[in-house]
Amino acid sequence: MASSEERNVADAGSSKRAGGSQDPRKRPLFDVVAEITAVAEQAADAAADADNTAIHLDGYVLRRGIKGLKSAQLLVDAGHWEYATPVARQLFELLVNMEHLGSFADRREAQRIYSNFGLLQYFLAESRRIEFEKTRGRPSGSPWELSVKDFLDRCTDFRMAPRADGTVRWRTSWSGKTTRALAESSPDPMRVPQYELLFSTWSEQTHGAPGVLATDLFLRYEEEIVAEALAEVKGVPPELPQLITGSGLKGMQTLSMAIILFLHLWQQLPNVPQPDLGECSKWLGITKAFTGGKGIPIAD
Repeated sequence: MASSEERNVADAGSSKRAGGSQDPRKRPLFDVVAEITAVAEQAADAAADADNTAIHLDGYVLRRGIKGLKSAQLLVDAGHWEYATPVARQLFELLVNMEHLGSFADRREAQRIYSNFGLLQYFLAESRRIEFEKTRGRPSGSPWELSVKDFLDRCTDFRMAPRADGTVRWRTSWSGKTTRALAESSPDPMRVPQYELLFSTWSEQTHGAPGVLATDLFLRYEEEIVAEALAEVKGVPPELPQLITGSGLKGMQTLSMAIILFLHLWQQLPNVPQPDLGECSKWLGITKAFTGGKGIPIAD
């Protein structure tokens, strides 16, 4: 059995291979995430204490965004950039939905529609869960099952014309628009390129398609080529190739995208305290420095 010291050495080695935050070159971006989330959590806490449903909803959305940004950092810190791409996609979807919500003349009414659709999604998910439990032999007819059925039977919002077999059809979004349509209708021209990156270029990473194997192969090959070339250069740290190429670079790009999307999301939530403009400019400057010249469509 390995000793405690041996396990610690092994863990440290694994962290280093995975691209953990021991590399000082990554610290500025991780520090930005820490600063942003600390300020954002204060804003979300203030919204939670307010006696106003409109403020509460903005606070919940902000809190969801905070969790997303923290999750992206944890995954990138561990060297798992490909598993951080779905987090960036969720931040993007929150952003374009909040942009669309803000385009309504009556934002409170838009919030009501958004919230009601969320309630419908919850009961639909519960209905599917109950049906799944039945396939495993669980008893039916529980009080909760009857309550779920009653809610769905009485719900008329978002109900569409029934299918040919008579089963109920529901709208698939609160806005009646796809994520792509929301990106195209956004006032920010960068939303469409961002959509293409997250939902097309990086799509195989999100879905675990066969392309992920080829991507991993070529990223490793790229790292090996650069590492071999830099091995002859004096003063170059051995971990540099992983940071400036391959998965290390992808990780920084993914986290940078998540930061930008989160900050833009925050701007779409007028009922929560906003960050200081000077601080926000500083965070954006540091973030863009990690992706400048890399062709990543994060902001104009």
